[in-house]
Amino acid sequence: MIRVPVPPRFNFESAVVSHGWYLLAPFRWSARERVLHRAEILGGQPVELTISLDGRPGFSPALVVRGARDSAELRAKLGRMFQLGVDTSEFVTLARRSPDHAWVERVGFGRLLCSSTLFEDVAKIIATTNTMWSQTKKMVQLLVEKCGRGGAFPEPADVARFPANELQRDCRLGYRAKTLHALAGGIASGSIDTARISDPSQSTEELFKSYRTLPGIGPYGAAHLLAMDGRHDFIAVDTEFRRFVRERYHKGRAVSDKTMLRRYAKWGRWKYLAYWSELWSSIADRLVEPAQ
Repeated sequence: MIRVPVPPRFNFESAVVSHGWYLLAPFRWSARERVLHRAEILGGQPVELTISLDGRPGFSPALVVRGARDSAELRAKLGRMFQLGVDTSEFVTLARRSPDHAWVERVGFGRLLCSSTLFEDVAKIIATTNTMWSQTKKMVQLLVEKCGRGGAFPEPADVARFPANELQRDCRLGYRAKTLHALAGGIASGSIDTARISDPSQSTEELFKSYRTLPGIGPYGAAHLLAMDGRHDFIAVDTEFRRFVRERYHKGRAVSDKTMLRRYAKWGRWKYLAYWSELWSSIADRLVEPAQ
């Protein structure tokens, strides 16, 4: 068993169900047991992880991980998955001032569940574009089954070894197969340097532009990737954002994207998280455990 300390106000369940990633392979969430299962590649080999939270009174809260030996690689991947290095205190302070967002502090909302690698997050974003959520889940599941090892999400080289037409046929990726193959092949060959592209020393604007150089990543995807870095300056504008803002603020009337985005200007660098908290708040009351 491995214990990984968590930041103040960390809420495990809130982080897990923060958006739809927990429904995509290789994540498997047991709401009854409050345990997140995930196959992961560690030391080049697939392992089956079970992740939960030890929040007992009198103990420092920590993730409890079973299924693998302790390692720097494991801790780095867990840090990325749960955004353990992200400081959300400023967002919590802003939310505390808004009656409509007062619940944020109570449930420890503010961290988004991420994949353990940038490649996995980019691949999943590609799988969400121009399709239904049910199809996204199926595409990701088939990709894991075809290319992954031991149920883990495939590494770039695992995907690149299959031709694009085979990925299209067997994983039902449609036009996305060529994009995903180019992404995987570029990373595997070194022509796409993910460490350079995601270098956190870049300004948010620079990082946004950098992410847009990745195959299949436009403004929506780049904003989504920034949020997974804990940077919420840009809102990922899509049909769901437009529908939500129209219904919440404009009585269903059609308004411009510019007008919609102005609604969140007061949140400064937390704009995307503020919007996401409003969209997500309908499930907040299900989180019965307060933040630690």
